[in-house]
Amino acid sequence: MSTQRRVLAYCDKLFTPSESFIPRGYSAFSKLKPVYIGHELKGPVPEGAEVIELGPLHGAGGEAAYKQLGTISAKLQNAIEEVEPVAIHASFGKSGAYALPLAERLNLPLAVTYYGGDATKTTNTKDSFVRVYNRRRAKLWREADLILPCSQFIHDELAGKGAPTDKMLVHHNTADPSRFEPGEKKDLLVFAGRWTEKKGIDTLIAALARLGDELDGWTIRLIGDGDLKEELVAKLQEAGVKAELPGWVPADEMPKHWAEARIAVVPSKRAKSGDAEGLPLVCIEAMLSGCALAATRHAGIPECVKEGETGYLVDEGDDAALADRLARMLSDRARTARMGEAGRALAMESFNLQTQSRKLESYLIDLAVKAGTMKASDV
Repeated sequence: MSTQRRVLAYCDKLFTPSESFIPRGYSAFSKLKPVYIGHELKGPVPEGAEVIELGPLHGAGGEAAYKQLGTISAKLQNAIEEVEPVAIHASFGKSGAYALPLAERLNLPLAVTYYGGDATKTTNTKDSFVRVYNRRRAKLWREADLILPCSQFIHDELAGKGAPTDKMLVHHNTADPSRFEPGEKKDLLVFAGRWTEKKGIDTLIAALARLGDELDGWTIRLIGDGDLKEELVAKLQEAGVKAELPGWVPADEMPKHWAEARIAVVPSKRAKSGDAEGLPLVCIEAMLSGCALAATRHAGIPECVKEGETGYLVDEGDDAALADRLARMLSDRARTARMGEAGRALAMESFNLQTQSRKLESYLIDLAVKAGTMKASDV
């Protein structure tokens, strides 16, 4: 095929720095090219990306009429039709709900990927006429052509709420092995994430406080910011734990942190709001970088962290058990190194961005051919 056909990549808030995995998910496309559509640019547009900002294209009632009522202006319809899309792929359930009227109007097949809180938060799972997603949720599941949960855990959460299992296909989160590689390892333990309840940073800090002298000779680097940081830093200081606190680190700078770390800690847990992980991307990034994982049996984490092989798993919120596993990893560097090597091998095989990106493209092509928006002879 001489030219790539277009697929609409719908995310209402485009290029959010913490969601760089979205554009990277299209990186191995060869037959399709994403045209990003949404209402708000939250970060720089990737080089060479095609973008349609929807806001200026709405008619009477503006964005509210589009989102609340599904009103599509002639100007918006014409702008979309000009790129001749063959399908829509929405990232997050809410964007899927917003994209649904557009898919109906243009007779385009719709696929939607769920990543975590969009499938688990109480605000997203309860019945509500006020919120667009909740109001359209059942219709979205009924009319979407493909639902892509990022882990088996998210698949099961959606199925438990009534999503049709015959439309769901687990499509794991991934990272790029060309960006994340082992470097010269140091006695370094790294946490990277928001300092929020879901990320379990409080569990990690309680575990570190238990370790005392066992931390001697090791550097503890706790990356990120969030509502709990001030309170938890005070607890670190009270326990006499010295830690590097670099704050928020851009995604493009994370490879160097993982490259030199021996241990990555991912202590996530379900928040009181119901919010849960899908499959934390930091697990894959760290594994590709040759880190051994100390993590929790939460959400999709056990789908990539193999107990005793690529790391250790403990129950959510169990700081005593986490401290015990960390002590083993700190004291037995040889075994920790073997876990890191095994983790990299597993990630290269099962969580490789290029492989998963090609799979996503194939799914969208299959939808387009079935819907008649793309000819089989064009593939």
